[in-house]
Amino acid sequence: MKSLTLHALDDQLAAQIKRRADELAISMNELAKRLLAEALGLKVPASPPHREAFSSFCGTWTDDDVRAFDERVADMEKVDAEDWK
Repeated sequence: MKSLTLHALDDQLAAQIKRRADELAISMNELAKRLLAEALGLKVPASPPHREAFSSFCGTWTDDDVRAFDERVADMEKVDAEDWK
């Protein structure tokens, strides 16, 4: 695969690219590739959402899982002043 570096993007263009990439939850690089492909009339392959790409390795937590975890680690949030003397 080839790489392309864009130089001297004005602030407004860079901000718009960043804003659109953030809205789509993709990288600025991914957005640039999509925009270039669309502008050239190429079919843009749909990429899976980032979470789905790793879910088979990581899984997800339910709200109950998060609450149970937070309850179990709550003591770790406390600072014992005696330990710092």
